[in-house]
Amino acid sequence: MKLFFFITFMNPYILLTRSNNSMSFKKTWTKFSKWFLTRPNTTGALASLLLLILLSVVIGLRYRVIKENQQHEMSNIINVVHQNIQQVLKNSYTATLTLAMTINDKGIPENFDIIAPQLVNSNASIDAVQLVPGGIIKYVYPLNGNESAINYDILNTPSVQKEARKSIKTKLIYFAGPLKLKQGGIGVVGRLPVFKNNKFWGFSAVIIKLETLFKLSGIESINNSKYYFQFSKVNPDTHKEEFYLPEKEDFSKKYYQTITIPDGDWKLYLIAREKNGILHQVTTSTILGLLLALMSGLWVASIMKKPAKLQLQIYEQAKKILYNEAEFKTIFEQAPVGIARVDAQNGNFITVNDEYCRILGYTESELIQMNFQSLTHPDDVEDDIANMDLLKKGVINEFDKEKRYIHKSGRTVWVNLIVSKLWKKNETPTNNIAIIEDITEKKRAEEELKQSFEIVSEQNKRLLNFSYIVSHNLRSHTSNIETISSFLETAETKDERDEMIGLLKKVSASLNETMSNLNEVVSIRTNINLTIERLNLHEYIEKAKTVLTEQIAKKKATIYNEVDPTIEVKYNTAYLESILLNFISNAVRYSHPDRKPEIFISYDSDSKTMKIKDNGIGIDMAKNGDKLFGMYKTFNNNPDSKGIGLFITKSQVEAMGGKIETESELNKGTTFTIYFK
Repeated sequence: MKLFFFITFMNPYILLTRSNNSMSFKKTWTKFSKWFLTRPNTTGALASLLLLILLSVVIGLRYRVIKENQQHEMSNIINVVHQNIQQVLKNSYTATLTLAMTINDKGIPENFDIIAPQLVNSNASIDAVQLVPGGIIKYVYPLNGNESAINYDILNTPSVQKEARKSIKTKLIYFAGPLKLKQGGIGVVGRLPVFKNNKFWGFSAVIIKLETLFKLSGIESINNSKYYFQFSKVNPDTHKEEFYLPEKEDFSKKYYQTITIPDGDWKLYLIAREKNGILHQVTTSTILGLLLALMSGLWVASIMKKPAKLQLQIYEQAKKILYNEAEFKTIFEQAPVGIARVDAQNGNFITVNDEYCRILGYTESELIQMNFQSLTHPDDVEDDIANMDLLKKGVINEFDKEKRYIHKSGRTVWVNLIVSKLWKKNETPTNNIAIIEDITEKKRAEEELKQSFEIVSEQNKRLLNFSYIVSHNLRSHTSNIETISSFLETAETKDERDEMIGLLKKVSASLNETMSNLNEVVSIRTNINLTIERLNLHEYIEKAKTVLTEQIAKKKATIYNEVDPTIEVKYNTAYLESILLNFISNAVRYSHPDRKPEIFISYDSDSKTMKIKDNGIGIDMAKNGDKLFGMYKTFNNNPDSKGIGLFITKSQVEAMGGKIETESELNKGTTFTIYFK
């Protein structure tokens, strides 16, 4: 609204500037001035009317400013509360997703008693979590106080089944309620439908008590002397809107703002307490304006009755004041937004204010030698030109959008842009007025929030994946130990017991090796304080060759180090050594039996990638590509293969912010591409 106000206000300024340059206007004014001088009472009445009109405009503008300030303040308040509610819902979604991932492929939850307390204790917004197989509540944490919810069939309960089935239909999380909870109290229930093998398994759910939701939203913390909140939802059974905050009187005739929250089909209202609060603020100004207009009319009439010489002097002074454009110019120059007049034909800047110059980093003299196309981000130019054509053709009178400019320093500046034409219908297009508001910081904050969410999601994904790896690999060892122990108890001879003890030692050694491997993976994924140095890549490849001298000589392998000796990478020393040793030793170990191994190592500075290419036995990517970097995944008959080396190497590369790509063909060879950050 602030930007539209300046469009409205600046149009008279531009027209008045044009009028000042017109000599015909001066002649016309001189002719009519004599008529006014000879009719003092009429002149006084006209002066009173003119002042009344001007005061009406000023009061109208003040009314609009007050209204816009109120709208802006209310918008800020309701948006903050909305963002807080959205954060609660996002936390709930993450919790339901984490809980859903505890369900194994057989549809049986694992470690619910461990993960559920962690989710509730780490999220102040969650009062309880549930797993609801087949629509019947079977798992609840905390159980204390929620016992009555156990075995509650939500899909066959009329009061809650509609919203539960809605989440199944959409396959998305849906927040039911507010509703009376089976265990007592009022709250909302976020249910994420879980599907196993494309069949509905049940729900992963969170319980948020209504008082918890309102407390974390910030509704209770605002100053309620001016505004108050209301929270509503259309009852799915009665189809009537129900309200859940105390002040439930009809507010339809008051000013309010509303935001819809689709995750629960809720509406959040922010309502002004006073019905006519803005009018009360301008009432005094209106009364004073009427009195001033009346007194001014009487004063002008009395002045006009004085000698003609004095009347002419007053007339000259009044004329100077009337055409004084200083006030308009001051507003133009000191406006809190950028304002420019632009040629409608070629996009050249005609006049710009100080704020426009500040936003783009150019001086006024520099800008009036340029056009908007040369300052616009390349990706936005086409859309801007299309909108300008629509303006010229009269299809639209104005347009607004978010766009990017290129600052004088070369950085990108995001702005809210409003462009309005300054010619009437059927006239030749002349000038447009453009108003911009810098929103670069807002855009940066939105991007940071997005990145933070992606980081949290990735961390949760890694945590669940690692918990699966630990569970999978330790389960096999514990199962073997239990089996051998049972055989040991039933052994009848010393030879049988010795054989069982030998097997038990082998399983124990294997378990110890597994724990060592898992510890190394944990170390890689949790080490956030890695020492990063500038390392000469060529030299480290030569070091790896030296370490593997015996293996290389045994296979009669040839390694071609094609990396420029001046190339340096920012990396952790231990990780780089480990990565090179793993890839080179694998290339030598899995060489083709019918030819001498040849390994080529190169580096591309533009893409920051290192390629390690061999002519070995190759890999069937269609069959084994998905388990190439898996932990304990092997795909050949080599007895030395343990399936841990490539898994650790991939973890080290990803810990340094890079990635690995693989190209391979059976009996021809393999190429690994390592991306550096």
